[in-house]
Amino acid sequence: MHAQRNFKIAIIGTCDTKLEELLYLYNHVSTISNSLKTDSFSITPVLVNIGKPSESTSHHKKISISIHSLLPSSTSYSCRNDLIATIGGALKSYLLDLVQNDKIQGILAIGGSCGSSIVADALRSLPFGFPKALLSTMASGDIKPYIGCSDTTVLYSVVDIAGLNSLLKQVLENAAGAIVGMIESRALILETVDLNTRQRKKVAITMFGITTPACDAARAVLEKNNCEVFVFHATGSGGMAMEKLILDGTFDGVLDLTTTELADEAFGGVLSAGSERLKGAARTGIPIVVSTGALDCINFGPKETVPEKYKERKIHVHNSAVTVVRTTETENKCLGEVICARLLENSRDGKRHKIRVWLPLKSVSILDQDESSFRDEKANQALQEAITAGLRDTGIQVVAKDLDINDKRFAEGVAKSRLQRLA
Repeated sequence: MHAQRNFKIAIIGTCDTKLEELLYLYNHVSTISNSLKTDSFSITPVLVNIGKPSESTSHHKKISISIHSLLPSSTSYSCRNDLIATIGGALKSYLLDLVQNDKIQGILAIGGSCGSSIVADALRSLPFGFPKALLSTMASGDIKPYIGCSDTTVLYSVVDIAGLNSLLKQVLENAAGAIVGMIESRALILETVDLNTRQRKKVAITMFGITTPACDAARAVLEKNNCEVFVFHATGSGGMAMEKLILDGTFDGVLDLTTTELADEAFGGVLSAGSERLKGAARTGIPIVVSTGALDCINFGPKETVPEKYKERKIHVHNSAVTVVRTTETENKCLGEVICARLLENSRDGKRHKIRVWLPLKSVSILDQDESSFRDEKANQALQEAITAGLRDTGIQVVAKDLDINDKRFAEGVAKSRLQRLA
């Protein structure tokens, strides 16, 4: 029989202003843990103070650490924002060390705008899948600045976290139940993980609605060959999440079929994945196959949000919330050069044989094939020629196929090429 394991949950907040609410969470987590009927694990709350250090009282003895104690005593701060950033950085280092050494198994943070800002970067830096939740007064608005592309669970406090009342107690109880449930679920899964699942090669794929047939066909080939496939929707946050996971060492290989986010970054679309897109695999040296999926599109919101300079272009209304603009010959030449630059500048000569670029010569999306609305042979040719010229004699192989990207033969060929590099 295995010894009982103790899982620890960090409860984080400003104890100088929210101690009553933090202690309520602390006690409720303990109550739930004590009610769990299991011999395999227990759950213990650990209170972390990101506010001002306070005088010792019986309640404060429950505080495991004050992040202020980790800051150099001689440091001075020019403004409040500098102090907030410094505390946030210290918290991030502290939590990463705990997580990497398996000394903590979950995190629940609470805060207003200031407290949420302090914990935000720390939560974003933690591994995907690690149980983490933020209960915030800011959660009903734009929460992207706080969570980025992380899988942080976010709960809205409804009322301010300023004194216990019957409504806030229910919200706090739900937050405690959520994080305990994540820990319990994770503990049970760790006991039953299939060894075969652990041994499968992990491959990331990028997909868009108009490259779905290609992605599905490639995924089927990979899964039949004992690969675990992770599909990322190329909507900006999807590309950002994939790049982070690549750098974290999650994948054995990448099939970057859909690089459309590069067009949004370059030409003002709303689905940019930022300047780190298409760099991770080249930097880490894992095998990657890159293609040009959906580079015919610059993405915007409703049709009325399309910038004036694009109004005379070929425009496709995907639905009431998504409108796409066709890229031009000049823009596609630029995108080809971007692809070459990112692969070459981030790779080492000895690793470039692990990079391949597959070009579908007929079309790069459903909208571009045959007589569809975005068909533009000159624009496609400009993209292909820029990539072919830019990668010539670099050690990166370019494979051109006279097929549509969504042709099953193209997608299966890309997948088999990926498998060859994994072998």
